[in-house]
Amino acid sequence: MTEREKIIEILLSEEYFYIISHMLPDGDSVGSLLAMGEGLRRIGKKVRLFTPGQIPGKYHFLQGSEAVVQDVLITDPEITTIVLDSSDPDRLGVFKDAVMKSKIIINIDHHVTNQRFGTLDLVDASAAATGEIIYGILKEMNVEFNKSIAEALYVAISTDTGSFKYENTTSNTHLVVASLLDMGLNPGTISQKIFDERPLSFYILLKEALATLELYERRSMAVMTLSNDIRERSGASSDDLDGIINYTRNIEGVELGVLFYVESDSEVKVGFRSKVLDVSELADRLNGGGHVRAAGCRLQGDFQSVKEKVMAEACKMLKNTKA
Repeated sequence: MTEREKIIEILLSEEYFYIISHMLPDGDSVGSLLAMGEGLRRIGKKVRLFTPGQIPGKYHFLQGSEAVVQDVLITDPEITTIVLDSSDPDRLGVFKDAVMKSKIIINIDHHVTNQRFGTLDLVDASAAATGEIIYGILKEMNVEFNKSIAEALYVAISTDTGSFKYENTTSNTHLVVASLLDMGLNPGTISQKIFDERPLSFYILLKEALATLELYERRSMAVMTLSNDIRERSGASSDDLDGIINYTRNIEGVELGVLFYVESDSEVKVGFRSKVLDVSELADRLNGGGHVRAAGCRLQGDFQSVKEKVMAEACKMLKNTKA
């Protein structure tokens, strides 16, 4: 019996489940969480949904988002825990210890850097999003889809493919999405909510970020820097950080985009974006992870020392690629 078959067997036989996704929730984590939760409920299961962080406002239109818990810890290790879209346990934040004590952990993900920390691991790096994997699982379980499940999965897949622009988009991705659209979704309305509408604070923060723009390695690497202080001064929320890094990669001639976000005097979050390079490899060298074209890490230390360490690895990768 394959891991996938074992997972489906447990999902069909057990009655109670905890479902959790990663900190700094994105569209794939939120959409997968909600779709899996509602899918299991539709076949009579009892579930509780968790995420170690506030769900961004742009996803609040998804049915069930208001019921996701951030501040009540998982308490019963006998209940099977399903972890979605999380490449390693550290991304579970305050829930990590409780999750790792669970008798059964079902780990479902599409990140190539997944550490396979579950009792059962279903990691499919060929899937465009974890939502694409959830779609297949629910179909195999003969769950009857409704519009809210379809909408959650559409958000999961469309966000992790950059509205189907990224090269992780496959023919299967389009087939899955075509099936979801048949449920009566309006892709124009959904895309407007999750991709186009931004609060004024986002543009104020973007202005601050662009003012820090630096180019390296004959303009093949673009770097921007933000901090908690800058974000608060601009009136922006942490949600407004989403998407700013893409402005580095989108510069003509730039292969590698880097965003440093100084969270405190002793911790820096670093994001990577690329056009061709495998930045998951770069992030992995720095104890991070992610996708081939979008990855990141979180490093302890003051900003200058972190920047020097990251830039040394980034420049080495670019030079090796050109060699």
